[in-house]
Amino acid sequence: MRRIATIVFLLLLVLFGAYTALWFYIAGRMEDEIAQGAERERQNKLDISWKKLRVHGYPLAFRIEASGLLLRDLMPKRAAEVRAPLVEARAAPWNFRSWAVAAPSGLTAVAGPPEAPRATLTVQEVSGEVVLDAERDVAITLDLAHPVIEADKRVTARQAILSLSLPGEPPRTHTEPALGLAVEAHDLQLPKVPAPFHEAVDEFAFDLTVLGPLPNMPPRQAAEAWRDAGGTLEVEKIAARSGDLAIDGSGTFAFDRDLQPEAAFSGSVQGYDKLIAGLAEAGILPPGGSALARLGLSLLSQPGAKGQPQIKTSFTIQNGEMTLGPLKLGSAPRIAWD
Repeated sequence: MRRIATIVFLLLLVLFGAYTALWFYIAGRMEDEIAQGAERERQNKLDISWKKLRVHGYPLAFRIEASGLLLRDLMPKRAAEVRAPLVEARAAPWNFRSWAVAAPSGLTAVAGPPEAPRATLTVQEVSGEVVLDAERDVAITLDLAHPVIEADKRVTARQAILSLSLPGEPPRTHTEPALGLAVEAHDLQLPKVPAPFHEAVDEFAFDLTVLGPLPNMPPRQAAEAWRDAGGTLEVEKIAARSGDLAIDGSGTFAFDRDLQPEAAFSGSVQGYDKLIAGLAEAGILPPGGSALARLGLSLLSQPGAKGQPQIKTSFTIQNGEMTLGPLKLGSAPRIAWD
């Protein structure tokens, strides 16, 4: 029995030593692969750098920590950067396809040159997951705590959840997905709440898929090439709720020949009386038109899921004009590419 115990002990010792050597070999390879990957990305006009990088977590995990992380877009006319004091990624040794990620000290993202940014996003804390499937498709989920967007105006939220999916191979035709994006925001505070939302937006969410190749070019050239290749944006869901008013729908978005938005959506509106009042207050409906619109829409209303009246309607953007069902809402916002 003593001999058997000695043999078992020696075998376990050999296995433990082999595992230890393998763990530290993989950790070293990870550091090398990260450095080589950052060098390859520079060829795609993306600069990735850090002040300190280390891999630890022995024996039951691989933890990658990058302090002073900086990502910069080097494409001309597309300046942007992301800074994070610390980014962490963790995976179990038996499953490298699922990584828990975090930026416990938050991050800052800047669109435009640092000396004159067009917009800035700051987040207090980030947590999430990155998952790779067998076909090398990537799914990223990030939970953002107290995001703040500073542009011409200030937009804040208590929480925002972002989900991004990327195919293993880039699309070759306009029917193949380039990426999927879903966003869910809670307690959204806007500088000027659009009519008819008179309070903070309790919930806002959308889920979309970009179809067609996305070329690595400056924004205007990329949008033009995407449009010419037949690219479209399929919105599976868009929803907003504020108090008793709730709007949800789905539709398609594209660019016209002037690279301005054109869209066709269908959906439902719950609390349409508040919608009419808000449009009248904003001056979109002419004086006296609200009563007629309310009467016409009430004839189209149906009981919703909770018994409250709702209407089915459409929303379109065409030739620079917005319409909601039969109502003309005015000119659509224009995209300034230059």
